[in-house]
Amino acid sequence: MNAPLNYLPAYLGLFAALILALVCNTFLDIEYGSFGFEVSFWAIVFGWTLLLGWRQRSEPEGSGKQKQTIVLLIAFVLTLLVFIPKWGFPRAGIYMLAMLQAAQNCVLTTRRQLHLGLLTSAVMVIFAAAHFRADWTMLFYLIPYVIAVVFTLVSEQISRHALNIRESSLGHTGRAGQGVAIAAATSIILALGAVLYLATPQVTWPSLAWRYGQLTNIGFVGDADKNERPGQAGGSGAGQGASAGGDSAHGQDASRGSGWPSPAQMREAAKRPGMPEWQSGVIMQMADLDEAIGQALAPIRQALEDFWNELKTWLKEHRSAVIATLLAMILLMLLSGVVFLLREARAGTWLRIRFDYWHLVRLRRYSPGRAGALELYCAMERLFVVHNMPRPATANVREFLRETTLFGDDVRQQATDLATLFERYRYGPTPPDQSGLEQMRRLYRGLFDRLG
Repeated sequence: MNAPLNYLPAYLGLFAALILALVCNTFLDIEYGSFGFEVSFWAIVFGWTLLLGWRQRSEPEGSGKQKQTIVLLIAFVLTLLVFIPKWGFPRAGIYMLAMLQAAQNCVLTTRRQLHLGLLTSAVMVIFAAAHFRADWTMLFYLIPYVIAVVFTLVSEQISRHALNIRESSLGHTGRAGQGVAIAAATSIILALGAVLYLATPQVTWPSLAWRYGQLTNIGFVGDADKNERPGQAGGSGAGQGASAGGDSAHGQDASRGSGWPSPAQMREAAKRPGMPEWQSGVIMQMADLDEAIGQALAPIRQALEDFWNELKTWLKEHRSAVIATLLAMILLMLLSGVVFLLREARAGTWLRIRFDYWHLVRLRRYSPGRAGALELYCAMERLFVVHNMPRPATANVREFLRETTLFGDDVRQQATDLATLFERYRYGPTPPDQSGLEQMRRLYRGLFDRLG
């Protein structure tokens, strides 16, 4: 776990994760116009400190420790003069944590320190995502953050294994396919995560708070006209005014479970003061595309809705027939399962050897002559089938007997004696008499007592 970290992709991934984590927090105050300055400041801080950590592979550890002390002193000064007076707690604690991580980057040389850095970024992202000003526009930075974290972990693992392979391959130093492997593994993990996210129900905390009667700070989670209570309207308006969305319609519509803003809400979010031009342009294009898709899919949606209504009407009219059909299908599936289970357990063969025992041993109702010898030998083969040793169709008697080495000496000897008698009576010049068939019956009975 504390292995040395010598892989440049891991450092680059950690840099991206830390920057995006701070961007999510600075995005909360985007309307104040300092977004670009703060992002540039943290990019310089994390870039410089991670460069120092990368150089620790060849420089003495003391140089990194000295620079770490300098960063800690700068962090202390910024906390007292900027972070606490400007943001207060708990927001100031996030920036203090970021500066502590920047100091740690100066001596970042092991896998454990890399994982702690990713954990720090996750704490900052969770704080930003849980803030009452956070809304869907933060996804422009949350999604790249998830990609950066997965890329960092994957690249570290693949680079470490690739290095081990190169060291054990007689000096081979090729890196062919390593980048492709990192990209492929990252894409697969992200795709599986997206599928699982879409397949599982997502319940938000405001929805749970409203459902169980708790006040929320981002607006009503239901119909404002029906659920408004004294003292709640003011808190709702304040929460919405401070939120990144801004308007009461957005708070009501989103809380009613729409899950995604309307084109009008997208355009309003794009006009927010301080919004980066590239993000504003992308949001505008998303709104236009959403409208175009909605207009194109309107006939299909209407047709599907009509079909669903007709299906519900038909099911209501034929409820008894549908229930009977479903019960019949369930019964058929259960019967099929029983049939497959009995086939797997060889229940038919088990019953047949019981019949053979009573028919051939107890009642002595075997046929005379060669037919009786064949009946007793086939009964012996069925005993071995129950023990997962069927005779192959192309194997003769002697080849089949070689498989009996899996059993004890007494079973092998009795099976060999019975097979020898069968060959003598089946292919010999004279058919078996009553004493010969009786001897085969006794051998079969001994096999049955041990295997049946």
